[in-house]
Amino acid sequence: MGPTRSQLQRLASVALLWTASPSPATSADALQNGWAAYEHGNYSQAVDSWLPLARQGHVSAQINIAVMYDHGTGVTQDTERALSWYQAAAHQGSAIAQYNLGLFLADRKMLTTDDEDGLYWLFKAAAQNYADAQYQLGLMYAEGVAGQAKIADAPQWLYQAGVNYLSNGDADGARSAAAALQEISPAHQLSQQLESQLTDQSGPPGQNVDETLEPGVSTGTAWPTASGYAVTNHHVVSGKQSIVLINSQGEEIPATVVASDELNDIALLSVRDPARLPAALPLACTTAQLGSSVFTIGFPRVDVMGTTPKLSLGIISGVNGLYDDPASYQISVTIQPGNSGGPLLNMQGEVVGLITSMLGTIESADGKTQPIPNINYALKADRIEELLLDVPRQVRETDVTVLKSGRDSLEALADRIQNSVMIVRAGTSLSP
Repeated sequence: MGPTRSQLQRLASVALLWTASPSPATSADALQNGWAAYEHGNYSQAVDSWLPLARQGHVSAQINIAVMYDHGTGVTQDTERALSWYQAAAHQGSAIAQYNLGLFLADRKMLTTDDEDGLYWLFKAAAQNYADAQYQLGLMYAEGVAGQAKIADAPQWLYQAGVNYLSNGDADGARSAAAALQEISPAHQLSQQLESQLTDQSGPPGQNVDETLEPGVSTGTAWPTASGYAVTNHHVVSGKQSIVLINSQGEEIPATVVASDELNDIALLSVRDPARLPAALPLACTTAQLGSSVFTIGFPRVDVMGTTPKLSLGIISGVNGLYDDPASYQISVTIQPGNSGGPLLNMQGEVVGLITSMLGTIESADGKTQPIPNINYALKADRIEELLLDVPRQVRETDVTVLKSGRDSLEALADRIQNSVMIVRAGTSLSP
């Protein structure tokens, strides 16, 4: 019996978001043809469909081919080839591939030529907030696999796995993490917090910063790109049937999700007439440095702060995000619910990141989340660029970007940029 579809498809469906093929439809067809063959037991035919894609650098196909060689399904079992394909996908930055490679090496107690073992790759995947990797890392740390010094880190990884499982709607995964945390450290504060969140299904403390105005309705911030799409957070629009962008003149523009990356919390929104979008914000060509001044303009707490755009200024306080996540920045920019999806800009008016989350703690008395001041996170802009490669460029009558003109004052930057940010309203019963 071969590996189950869940072992491959669940992984592949996420990894597809990273595909930058010049002919995505053809790649998608080939990938689906492989699945059709696989589900009918034609494993060698599935390999024939996936192998050319894997050789072209398609992450999903590389993961699937690695699993096939690992299990000897449709091919002669070959550990070395499985390792090679796992590595190819992992080195492209796929958290799922890094997780698979980590388990592969850990199970066999292998060490690659780069002195990278299973723990190394599991940590890489866990740092990208991949819950399964965080769970496995927590278990291995608790068992002392990484040495005595890392045992103390086990509760934090199991807790983070639990809250990520909850945020993804995986209650069973969250319960497994809570049970493991309870077993290794029953009196730990994080164990109590996770149990509390399991009880009320509240999810992680302060993970998302969207604002809920009423049941089923959320608001956030969006901004347009030169490709003719608007960018916001995945969690703002996930599961919503109606999405509306509201520009600085109060005009409501119906929108739909054209591409989404749940792992990195990005959504690209399409409108019927891209010319109705305001001037686009340019993506920065370089990453921001530690200590760089940055700011965001968005719509925090529109229920009490109103619908005019608000500016917050700060610095890049960490070039890596939570758990040293290389895909994110830690920032001191003050954010509130409603800032979700807003642009993080440098002092040339270029987008260096996407506002995603704020760190918080759960008060034991009432279970409410309290944000920790000045510790917030933004996704780096290169992840947005990668997702934009998966969609065709929209044609705009006037594809105007907010151009930089030297090093303007903050007042001048705000004046040029504020009309480009929009409110996002998403719900299940909103009328466009």
